[in-house]
Amino acid sequence: MDAQKGVAAKPIIIDLHGIDEKLIQKMVYDALVWCSLHGLVVGDKTVQRSGKVPGVGMVHAPLALLPMSFPESYWKQACELAPIFNELVDRVSLDGKFLQESLARTKKVDAFTSRLLDIHSKMLEMNKKEEIRLGLHRSDYMLDEQTKLLLQIELNTISSSMPGLSCLVSELHRSLLNDYGNDLGLDSQRIPGNAAVNQFAEALAKAWAEYNNDSSVVMVVVQSEERNMYDQLWLCSVLKEKYPFDYL
Repeated sequence: MDAQKGVAAKPIIIDLHGIDEKLIQKMVYDALVWCSLHGLVVGDKTVQRSGKVPGVGMVHAPLALLPMSFPESYWKQACELAPIFNELVDRVSLDGKFLQESLARTKKVDAFTSRLLDIHSKMLEMNKKEEIRLGLHRSDYMLDEQTKLLLQIELNTISSSMPGLSCLVSELHRSLLNDYGNDLGLDSQRIPGNAAVNQFAEALAKAWAEYNNDSSVVMVVVQSEERNMYDQLWLCSVLKEKYPFDYL
């Protein structure tokens, strides 16, 4: 099946630069209002305290005004690849010798990786092993224009980043197309659902349950100055609302 997500059956405006400027400005205005009302925001880097104090110096998150059409066959391919990559990352994480050797050159030029490898090395020396583990991974893909292949840009394993804001982007696009879809030839019902924040929270809750210890907590490690705090707070908020444990 080659149906495209976010594309309606009637004629589509192919040249987005041909959209009437007044219509664009109306959509921009509505998008900014929606972002402000629904928490699709980040800290403004021009405001000194925006990365430390919630509610100070907020600005809308960087986003595309309209959804991009994407072949459903490639969407399904990415979904099918996800568990395979997840298992690969998990297996690699258990091979300490391979990790230390393969990242030895990176360690020499990257202080962050060097510190992680030092910690990892100490854990190996202590023979410290965790039977309970959880990986929250995000694979980024782009469709290559020349080869028409789905290419992986990166596989992010270092943080549970963007489940909160990415869900809101889908909702924003759906809201805009509900209002302007007829003018654009786009159908809001063709936008895929995005439940990443709920799924991330559910995964953390299941990992917590595996410890079978009511005094266990979920620890959220953040930077001292973090302009992306609202994405993190969305995840914490879902955890707090749905599950009966504490987080730090």
